[in-house]
Amino acid sequence: MYSPTQNFGVDESPVYRVWLSPIIAIGFGYLVLRFIYDVFFHPLADCPGPFFAKFSKLPNFYHAIKGDRHIWIWQNHQIYGDKVRIHPNEVLFLAPQAHKDIYGAKANVRRATSYKAWQTSVEPNTALTIDPQVHARKRKILNQAFTEKSVKHAASFVVEHTERWIDLLSGTKDAPRNDGWTASRNMSDWNDWLVFDILGDLCFGRSFDVKEPAPNPIRKIPHLIIQHVQLFYPILQSPFLNFFVWAKPRGLDYLLNFITPEEVKSYYKFINDSVTKRIQMEQDSKNGETARMDMFHFLCAATDPVTGEHYSEDALQGEAAMLIVAASDSTSTILAALWFYLSRNESVYKRLVLEIRDKFINSDDIVTGPKLASCTYLYACIDEALRIAPAGASEFAREVLPGGTTINGEYFPAGVVVGCAHWAMGHNEYVFGDPNRFRPERYIPSDATGVTVEEVNHIKSYYQPFLIGPTNCVGKTIAITEMALVVARTLFRMDLRAVPGENLGAGHPSLGWGRRDEKQYHISDAYITVHEGPILQFRKRIS
Repeated sequence: MYSPTQNFGVDESPVYRVWLSPIIAIGFGYLVLRFIYDVFFHPLADCPGPFFAKFSKLPNFYHAIKGDRHIWIWQNHQIYGDKVRIHPNEVLFLAPQAHKDIYGAKANVRRATSYKAWQTSVEPNTALTIDPQVHARKRKILNQAFTEKSVKHAASFVVEHTERWIDLLSGTKDAPRNDGWTASRNMSDWNDWLVFDILGDLCFGRSFDVKEPAPNPIRKIPHLIIQHVQLFYPILQSPFLNFFVWAKPRGLDYLLNFITPEEVKSYYKFINDSVTKRIQMEQDSKNGETARMDMFHFLCAATDPVTGEHYSEDALQGEAAMLIVAASDSTSTILAALWFYLSRNESVYKRLVLEIRDKFINSDDIVTGPKLASCTYLYACIDEALRIAPAGASEFAREVLPGGTTINGEYFPAGVVVGCAHWAMGHNEYVFGDPNRFRPERYIPSDATGVTVEEVNHIKSYYQPFLIGPTNCVGKTIAITEMALVVARTLFRMDLRAVPGENLGAGHPSLGWGRRDEKQYHISDAYITVHEGPILQFRKRIS
């Protein structure tokens, strides 16, 4: 018979209470002891920073979810100075010497555990390799694909896609008025399409054709990759990171693959199929056909300096996938920032346009070489965009190895995670004076502006957006060449302007400290850089 006091599945016996109570007590005791250790006895106990962050990764996790972690880091530097403890076991720095001590060739560090979370295969690609010795071997192989010769050949693919992109960008079939100006263009989308097509051609031997107006399911891929990274990034900044890394090879990878969108799976299948076909093209070229001189050709030709072996097909797939994600993020972000600031700084825009149109006779004249390299203001604009809206806004975390290391004159023991956040460094007012202002002149010595050679050398040695040392960006030269060609050819052929009333990507007073300036281009942090806008219009040049 039913009784209102009857228990269903709950054992309230003394044995149950005796069994449960010690577990609760042990758990609570562990948390108390952990709190005491992290706050008072941890090697970073004396480092300044938010109190809650001294014993918890939850603030770090929260801002990673919001996408404003780079702003939060900058805010903490504003409050606490050059050295900030952002969670119990990580400290970030602003000082120039700290960057050299952490990322330089002699640094006694390795990539942090968080890099393992990105790995999707047994053998990680060069960008995700943790062990310094293994990375050094992999990097020696990869470097063979990024030579002066390969950059020269890559430029021809950049030019081909850029010219087609400009033709599409300048089309007026959808223009609202018959005044020569195009309809509004969201430049984040247009940049993604161009860069993705270029990288497809360079890395896989075939263009994705996402910039073409015809329906193309691949066009969704850049956005799907961003969503995929945005999902993972907070996990890397959470209290659950170590469990996540432990669980991946123990069944979690299978679950993650199961919930991955079909479009992303199709993209990875596309990569694998493209690599297989591209390898076949290389083999055919050895049998008498003309080799296609793209980046993949040089990757296939690269050999291990010790064993003499070439990349395996699996390794080529990993390296190609890494290159297209990393390169598309950096180039697209910097181009978006450039279009934003050029459209809102008339004097900068006019000076850059004048330099390009005076330097070159026609668009075909804009190629790699001494003439393009002499466009001082163009490269100053690229440097300024790299500073003010970096690709990779937060730190590239490093773990101190056994034996410890000295950073900015202070010793840190093994196991501590360290780094420098690029957005915070690029907005350091003690180095740049007016860090929120887009001012390319800061990179050009001139009596007229009062900028000295020493000042230029100081800021260039301080701020290294492509990192330094053994883990610096292998594609730096190609990325800068690509941006220079795209910007120069676009401004040679077209005028541009911001669409009145359209402020996508701009700061706003409602966004809070560090993001209020409406003249500043703002990005979101997801390890890669997520961005929107600007909204621009173009017109074929009339003079």
